[in-house]
Amino acid sequence: MSFRFKIRSQLQKISTLTCSPADDYFSDMLQMQKLVLNFFRVSLVAFFACCQLSHAQLGVSIALGQTQFLAGEAVPCQITITNQTGSELILANFGRLPWLDITVESTSGHPATSYSQANPAPVNIPAGQSVAKTVDLNSLFGVREPGGYRVSVNVRTDATESNYTSNRISFNTIKVRPDWSQKIGINGTKETREFRLMNFTNNKQTMIYAQVIDGQRGTPISTLNLGKALLFVKPQAATDKQQNMHVLYLATPEFFLYARLDNNGRFLGRELYTKGPSGDPRLMTFADGSVKVAGGLKFDPDAVAQQKSKIRKLSDRPKYTYN
Repeated sequence: MSFRFKIRSQLQKISTLTCSPADDYFSDMLQMQKLVLNFFRVSLVAFFACCQLSHAQLGVSIALGQTQFLAGEAVPCQITITNQTGSELILANFGRLPWLDITVESTSGHPATSYSQANPAPVNIPAGQSVAKTVDLNSLFGVREPGGYRVSVNVRTDATESNYTSNRISFNTIKVRPDWSQKIGINGTKETREFRLMNFTNNKQTMIYAQVIDGQRGTPISTLNLGKALLFVKPQAATDKQQNMHVLYLATPEFFLYARLDNNGRFLGRELYTKGPSGDPRLMTFADGSVKVAGGLKFDPDAVAQQKSKIRKLSDRPKYTYN
């Protein structure tokens, strides 16, 4: 039964009441009161149902892969928008009004400093479909200081309609003591940097991080998650004459991972090494100031794949003819 029919039914019942003799006055008044209460009850239910139906035309949700991050680490936030309007939806900015608003605040309610707007490109969402976008909160907001934060998202479909608001998620930014650190000066400037190597266990997994600190401000410029690590072999780190940081650590029981980054925290690449004839690979600094991996064998996946392709299968064995 529709809400419109229920409301009409209640109004008809109220209109059929007529004046009664004195002895029926109080019973009629009581019946009138009940009908009026029922009318308002049905009206309120219809009102809130319509509000929920209108709000449900667009589904907005956010998700974080974890709730604890190191200071300066990327904080990827996935935004998912589902079109439930029944027709194609185009999300685009309205003049200076962005169609996507991201709000980050501390757990005490103070807004986080905004470095820039997300400013996403227009998006077309077919009816009944969803789109997902990932943004780095660390590059948009001041969340590098240790503490608790909350994030939520608003989506605007036109210049006047109310925003569609997502769920709200809390996360923490923390500091950990470095396992290794090295301060350097930037050539030709008065700026200084500090390289740090750290490990942090999150979600029962131990990860290795390389961090670059601004020497004047003491704040992280970049914090890179290099990947999972096995710590029964101590990670190694060194700097070269080009002021790059080199890291070597055991990533799996079979492979060591060798990574490099510059003094601004820009990732320069990685390679895999295995044990060599003389044992585990290790970092060595040479007289010319360069840093290289010694004592290990560089793993070449292309060579391994090529070698495997040369190995004949049992089914490839030539057939023999017996006389």
